[in-house]
Amino acid sequence: MRNTRYTFTWACALFCFLFTRNVLSQTIPTQGHARAHDLVGVTVADRPSPYYRFETHHLVSVDGQRRYRVYIGFPRKPGESRGRASAGDGPILYMLDGNAAIDTLTDSDLARLSRRNAPVLVALGYDVSTRNDVVARAYDYTPPVYANGSRVDSPVVRGRVGGGAEAFLDLIEQQIKPLVHAHGANGVREYLWGHSYGGLFAMHVLLTRPDAFDAYIVGDPSVWWHNGELLREWEAFDETRAVGKHIDILVGTKPRPANRPPPPDAGMIERDGRQISPRAALQEIAQGLEASGAQVSYRTFPEYGHGEMIRVSLEQALRVAREP
Repeated sequence: MRNTRYTFTWACALFCFLFTRNVLSQTIPTQGHARAHDLVGVTVADRPSPYYRFETHHLVSVDGQRRYRVYIGFPRKPGESRGRASAGDGPILYMLDGNAAIDTLTDSDLARLSRRNAPVLVALGYDVSTRNDVVARAYDYTPPVYANGSRVDSPVVRGRVGGGAEAFLDLIEQQIKPLVHAHGANGVREYLWGHSYGGLFAMHVLLTRPDAFDAYIVGDPSVWWHNGELLREWEAFDETRAVGKHIDILVGTKPRPANRPPPPDAGMIERDGRQISPRAALQEIAQGLEASGAQVSYRTFPEYGHGEMIRVSLEQALRVAREP
């Protein structure tokens, strides 16, 4: 009897912990960037829902060094059984940092999405128990680096090897998109959302293969990376390729706490004999894209810091994906 009572008490405590954690994660913006090593508990992909059905797929990078977990959420139509969900030709939203994205999404988000033009949700995550694999994303989400016209092998920033964005984009184009389409999702509009390093990757895709997606929703992109390597891509970009693209750039401008100064490499960017701040560089790119015919929205949020922008920018991506 004592063991039964102990097991019941332990189970209740665990349930309360998970429930409280989930409620808090749905109501309070948190420093997502600093939570990379947080464990991911029960998410919308695990709970039964009248609005979405989720599948989980596992992939491996071509070189065998990184393992991915891809969540695909199919919207249910009224009257469909709980075991079915339709994809059809609705929009498809690809979400980088998929573990963190799926951990950030709430049941209320799914309910709102279901009311009109519900998109297929594709969360591109890593096969780990935490919100992020910081080593893998540092490689996958950062652009190749060039010096004197030659590509730099294995560029290192903050102790992590980067420069693998092209390989990761190939993985999306050659394996993940076909996987999504094979499940009946034939969306004529495909959107990409990313935050921080994910935002840097989204900007890289926009400036190198803009036709990969119809819209880009970018939260606080890490433009500072490798002394503003993204600016090199912008300088080489054929601006006519951006015509008609929908681009949302959302930036948190809340000052960092005094006891958390910015890393030294996140300061001024040196480019062609001038110094420019990452934020000014991003504004310069946004203005140039708009002048070239893209539909650009650049907004700042003084009430939110970098980590909090994961939720803010993801909400915007969900809104954009629902638009007719």
